[in-house]
Amino acid sequence: MASQRDAVASDISRDGISSSSSDLAIKEAATAIDVEGGEGSSVSQELESAAPPPYTAFPRSRQLFIVLIATAAGFFSPICGAVYLPSLILFEKIFHTTSRVINASVTVYWAIFGIAPLFGAAASDYGGRKTIYIVSLALFLGANALLAALPPNLGALFTLRVFQALGASMVTSVGAGTVADVTEPAKRASRMGIFLLGPQLGPLLGPLIGGQFSDESRWRWIFGFLSVACFPVYVLILFFLPETLRCLVGNGSIYAAKSWIVRPRLRQKPVVEDGEFPKPPRPTVKGFLKILLFVPNGIVSVASAFNFAGLSSIYIAFPRVWQTEYGFSGSETGYAYLAPGITLLFASLIIGRLSDLQHRRYKAKNNGVAPPPEQRLEGQVWAYLIAAAGKAMFGWFTERHYHPSAGLVASSLSAVGTGIIMVLSTSYQTECMPMAAALLVALSGMLRNVGAAISAAIIASLIDSMGYGWFFTGLSILDLLCVGGLLFIRVRGHVYRAKLSTPPKSEAAGITTVGK
Repeated sequence: MASQRDAVASDISRDGISSSSSDLAIKEAATAIDVEGGEGSSVSQELESAAPPPYTAFPRSRQLFIVLIATAAGFFSPICGAVYLPSLILFEKIFHTTSRVINASVTVYWAIFGIAPLFGAAASDYGGRKTIYIVSLALFLGANALLAALPPNLGALFTLRVFQALGASMVTSVGAGTVADVTEPAKRASRMGIFLLGPQLGPLLGPLIGGQFSDESRWRWIFGFLSVACFPVYVLILFFLPETLRCLVGNGSIYAAKSWIVRPRLRQKPVVEDGEFPKPPRPTVKGFLKILLFVPNGIVSVASAFNFAGLSSIYIAFPRVWQTEYGFSGSETGYAYLAPGITLLFASLIIGRLSDLQHRRYKAKNNGVAPPPEQRLEGQVWAYLIAAAGKAMFGWFTERHYHPSAGLVASSLSAVGTGIIMVLSTSYQTECMPMAAALLVALSGMLRNVGAAISAAIIASLIDSMGYGWFFTGLSILDLLCVGGLLFIRVRGHVYRAKLSTPPKSEAAGITTVGK
């Protein structure tokens, strides 16, 4: 009888039935064996215990609600930087300073924006996601309220921009960890595409909104708008976002039968047995370096940083190009940002769904075996080529003063490449090291934003000495060089992943390991 029971369970497992379907099949098989062999409920209990728990206990509707809250929170990190850009020339007059000093305020914001998530992501991987959401967005709200209320002062601008960056930056990497907590790998790229709507709507809507306030009588509303828009999202986080860190709450089963409204709590105590869901490593400098020096992650992160720095250079150059070279107003410059913003948004959504479709087709053709994470990188090769072409075209079209539509199309091509790269690289990194998902995304974000900060600091001098054409051609060459690194990972990435230690209970606890 035991061998018959084992055979049934083995057949069900081998057939690759989904989690809910396999549970039902096991119960039915157990009932049939009970009737035939008379062993009663003990057979059913043993077979049910053989079925692994679902990756997440949250129903699909609540999963999507959690992802949407994380998406809304992630919206403020890039919009805070983008809403500022159409008014760069105006701020030279408001704060009585030069373009290099105002560009330095952009550099400071992006530098802090890149470094701060390392600490927030590490803390969220160890102590909980919701704590970081509550603290960081409170800082963000306070900094914007003060910028909107205080008289113009350059020192106050730089100081409060630091707190803006601290508050806004950590929620993006924490949000990626939240998505990974509640989403199984087969659906992760499309969910990441939804989550990245927040970071990608920022560059789209930020300049458009900021352009409407690019006036001496309305500039304070740039910061007032951020406070007003952030407050309802903060309320949603307090009362509707549950803790999702798996080493604290497991697969979320404690919330499954409860109301969607949760009690505001700064810190969630563990409700699962110690060791049932492996804990991420305690955050240390050595741990940061280990993840950064994991060769595939290092290559993907550095390549993404070069690419993002190039797109950021286009964004920073927009006020100078459209207002100085083409005579646009501040609000018209804001509308110009729609071209790269919309294309980046749609590229991210489409590539996420296509990547997940490819993932499912591979599993269907290989008896349920998941594809290697490196498959997520194949589309990036084309993305880097598209981005490189867009940057070179933008530089030379501007240099030769072609019609504005030519520059807008070129910037859109560059944005398409960046959108594809961000989705696929994020999915790849979270599949390689799922227990450190937030920290991985934070490290990548750090490099991207440090690259953007450097480009903001040097772009004015380099364009003056090189011209638009050769400056952006240089950035396109960097994109082309990144293709070689991606091809190396595609061929050798599995070797480096094999060296990563896998927690012994991760599979039983529902933690997705490499290749699952």
